[in-house]
Amino acid sequence: MSTQQTPPAASDPPLGPEPVIAFVQPLGIGLPVALAFVGIYLTALHKPQPHQLPVGVVASPGVVAQLQRSISARAGDAVALWPAPDAARARHQLQQGQLVAAWLPDPGGQLLVAGAQGSAVTQTVTDVFTSVVQGQGGSTRLRVDDVVPLSAEDPRGFSGFYVIFGVTLAGFIFGQTSHTYVRRLPLGQRLLQALLFAVLAGLAGALLAGPLLGVLPGPLLAVAGVLVLLGLAATLATIVLTALLGDPGVVVATLLLVIVGNATNGGVDAASFLPGGYRQLSPLLPPGAATTALRRVDYFGSVAVLGPVVVLAAWALVCLLLLLAVVVTGSRRRPRPVIALAEQAGVPS
Repeated sequence: MSTQQTPPAASDPPLGPEPVIAFVQPLGIGLPVALAFVGIYLTALHKPQPHQLPVGVVASPGVVAQLQRSISARAGDAVALWPAPDAARARHQLQQGQLVAAWLPDPGGQLLVAGAQGSAVTQTVTDVFTSVVQGQGGSTRLRVDDVVPLSAEDPRGFSGFYVIFGVTLAGFIFGQTSHTYVRRLPLGQRLLQALLFAVLAGLAGALLAGPLLGVLPGPLLAVAGVLVLLGLAATLATIVLTALLGDPGVVVATLLLVIVGNATNGGVDAASFLPGGYRQLSPLLPPGAATTALRRVDYFGSVAVLGPVVVLAAWALVCLLLLLAVVVTGSRRRPRPVIALAEQAGVPS
């Protein structure tokens, strides 16, 4: 009588270091992110100092150069003076966002400012030219005219920061969630989903901040267009980083978009108040570009909005191309099924 031997039961996979990894990995991710958040925000914003704020002066180049030397001796590189041919031209440049203020020496001295550039900017140039008037032996009261004031519903000018932060954070969370379901949807549907999200998020943000609350006075479609581009750039950047790096890509996206991007976006303190490095990085990241674009469409017209819009569109396009390259490369490297290989070799299955 033959006895049938029972094959040995497959042993359970050893637990190995998995409990240790499960305990340590959240700490290894959470602590560096916390340190990066605190460190970057503090180093960028703890002591804002103005740098090269463009101010027009209705005077000859020689007089402007002499005034620049006098101001620089007291205030360093806080302002950069530019000759303006007349008061009308200076006012026009101020209204277009090319200048943050304009100084009209005669008669008596008058400072034109654009409050929409931010309270820190306005206060800085006001202090500088108050010193100029006092140094000339004039009245201690400086005549100031706000040519481009902030919206009455946003007297401190912080609403744009919160809108940008919200759309950026939403795009990051959407991209992170999309990574979770990467195996359940084909690429075409994921891209359509990302576009739909960006459009809905941009329209919702524009409606809330515009017609419903009135804190952003720009045209609805222009505001929505900026926010749609921001949402798309943040979403695709997160998706492509997770496609390239896997789960660590979420950490990289957090650092790049949520921490560095929003710390340097210029919504609370203008980018010209950031220290070196951060100041140059601000216009190149989606939150900084979107903040500049939003401020311009709200207060300074759409003439100067092309630059930051190109930055946002470039982020979305480059991330899309990288994602397509990752998918194509991955499909070429993916191992072919054993059955397909056997059929190709003529081996019956």
